Amino acid sequence: MTSKARKNKPTRIEKILPLGKVIEFFRRRFHDPYLNPEAELSFTDFQTAFPEVLREELEEALSHWVMRPGAKVLSTKTTDTDGHQLQVWYIHGLHEEHAELEDSMSRGPIQA
Repeated sequence: MTSKARKNKPTRIEKILPLGKVIEFFRRRFHDPYLNPEAELSFTDFQTAFPEVLREELEEALSHWVMRPGAKVLSTKTTDTDGHQLQVWYIHGLHEEHAELEDSMSRGPIQA
């Protein structure tokens, strides 16, 4: 396998929970998560949406998409809810094209 082919091959965690599935979940909940400042989801929300993904794999997948180099699509922050600290995830950016570009990187070259 060439290094170019290996580079475009999705990782194990990208197969388990592709970025496109995460973004689609946000869209179902918030319609336009890119422009909605209240479009935040907790870990429990993700567990409910993806019951087939083991907890450890879900944690790894969310961390992967937050820490992945390149255009940042998924971000996380800690909020204060009723005196309790809660980690939430949100879609970072104002345009969907960043997510489409990032998600397509694992499938092959991007057509401009």
